[in-house]
Amino acid sequence: MEIFGNFSSALFWFLVLLTPLVFVHELGHFLVARWNGVRVDVFSIGFGPELFGWNDKTGTRWKICAIPLGGYIKMFGEHVLEGESEGDAPPREMTEEEKKVSFDQKRLSQRAWIVFAGPAANYIFAIIVMACSFVFLGQSYTPPEIGTVAKDSSAAEAGLRPGDRILSIDGDAIGRYEEIAFKVAMRPGETLLLEVDREGSIMTLPVTVGSIEAKMMDKTVQKIGDLGIRYPFPALISKVIEGSAAEQSGMLAGDVIVEVEGTPIEHFQDLQEVIAKAPGELFSIVLLRDGSPMTVSVTLGETEVELRDGGTRIIGMLGVRPVLVTEVVKLGPVTAVSSATKWAYDLTTGSLMAIGQMVMRERDSSQMTGPLRIAQISSMAAELGLGRFLEIMAMISVSLGLINLFPVPVLDGGHLLFYIIEAVRGRPIGERAQEYSFRIGLALVLSLMIFVTVNDLRHLFS
Repeated sequence: MEIFGNFSSALFWFLVLLTPLVFVHELGHFLVARWNGVRVDVFSIGFGPELFGWNDKTGTRWKICAIPLGGYIKMFGEHVLEGESEGDAPPREMTEEEKKVSFDQKRLSQRAWIVFAGPAANYIFAIIVMACSFVFLGQSYTPPEIGTVAKDSSAAEAGLRPGDRILSIDGDAIGRYEEIAFKVAMRPGETLLLEVDREGSIMTLPVTVGSIEAKMMDKTVQKIGDLGIRYPFPALISKVIEGSAAEQSGMLAGDVIVEVEGTPIEHFQDLQEVIAKAPGELFSIVLLRDGSPMTVSVTLGETEVELRDGGTRIIGMLGVRPVLVTEVVKLGPVTAVSSATKWAYDLTTGSLMAIGQMVMRERDSSQMTGPLRIAQISSMAAELGLGRFLEIMAMISVSLGLINLFPVPVLDGGHLLFYIIEAVRGRPIGERAQEYSFRIGLALVLSLMIFVTVNDLRHLFS
């Protein structure tokens, strides 16, 4: 029953996430088609048997179908040449009135804009969603300052130090620490140029990005780029967990931990490293309370954590939470749109980079995600709150728009490629060439769907 409940929840949130994206994509095609005078016969959400639908005053059949994995619009005259039959109708020449509303009778530029409008709508939708999220829910902001540098990390080898403030990466300005993690994650093994402010002196340092294995939201483990730096959480206690070792020793929120067993503590990460190595041990901890030093004795608790290789380990546990330096800042409308547009651009370039790495076998293709894991992720995102769910929805919308622009026949990008060829040649490519191209494109898309579904099943049941 639990499996059924999880499946039902995942399916529900998958439909909540995907249906608006499919509608927006097809609406882009529809609106630009109608704007250019093309008659649209069908607007479908889903494939297969129609569940219900209605006709509008222009004759378009709007319908919801049984298989909710996409959608389509059917334009009058689409891929039908004059003198040919459409569907089961006998061959005949179009009337002048029909030519005016036929897709294939429109100028090349009009057809191209109609096809391009679907992916463009997905990008516009994603930017609007993220901009609204930034305005009403806020954007996380952490200063791009280095708090700790791990020993033997790529950052340490490059000469980065705690307190350095990263201004740009490969010429792209950095305004938030979150942007550093995003840009670095997709580029393991690459050398980046970091512009750094060190106590007022500006310097440029080349850094070769290392890599770590990180657990994703869907519980899969992926290799991502990592510099070995962390932002500076101060060792200032914001919360003492009830029943913990810290509470039993008399620690309070607002205390600043400055020393553990003679080891100076500058950041909360320093505290974590010392505590983790000593489960159950008795420690002497020096802290500041209202500016006055005091010493407490603490017998550490312990907890079991899961390792990346699937094993477990017992680590020490103090039971305190740090004061986070991350703020949630609500942006103005103009700044929000600008930030959302930059977010969509960074996501697109990062996705293209990841695809290139998979092609070159520098990245594991098992990281490709299909509908099953998207359903799982959408359900998990819904549990994390509206902001996270909207971010995932916007990310999928960008991915949907990007994938549809790939120059593969049957996708929008394949049609656009044909139109480019037509513009260069002065005439369309032959019908037989188009037919074979579409068959190959369909085979590629179906093969990809099978591949990502197998990936999903492997991860879900591993």
